[in-house]
Amino acid sequence: MADVTVNLLYTEIQAPLGLILLLGPGLVILICLVYGFVQQAALSMELRRVNKLLQQARDLAQKAEQSRYVELKSEMQKQILELQNQSASRHSSLMAAVNGLQSAVEGSAHETVNSLSASVGEVEDRLTQLVEMAAGKDFEIREKKIESNQKQ
Repeated sequence: MADVTVNLLYTEIQAPLGLILLLGPGLVILICLVYGFVQQAALSMELRRVNKLLQQARDLAQKAEQSRYVELKSEMQKQILELQNQSASRHSSLMAAVNGLQSAVEGSAHETVNSLSASVGEVEDRLTQLVEMAAGKDFEIREKKIESNQKQ
């Protein structure tokens, strides 16, 4: 506990040697602790700032992705609508073509029926004339034999 003179550059003080030996390293340790706490606080604030920026970036990315999904959905709906319109127009044109073909077939069938009716009427008239001619004459109807030449 002897007093010792300590030169502090701008002044000199006298203090016990034990106190100087305890306060010197204690002061260095206290300065290191304060420096460590300041560094830790600065690091903590920097981490909070980075986390905040990261969360903002995530939110922005989610919004961008969601808007892309909405845009993709609207584009797909537009294309589906276009395909439905094309399908409807093709269906109507095919139905018109089918109706045209149906009326053509009906017309052709009507023409064929009229032609057959005329041919049957003509054959009937000829048969009637033949029967009238044959009524006055005596004739015999024979079956005609068909000979076929088959090579064996």
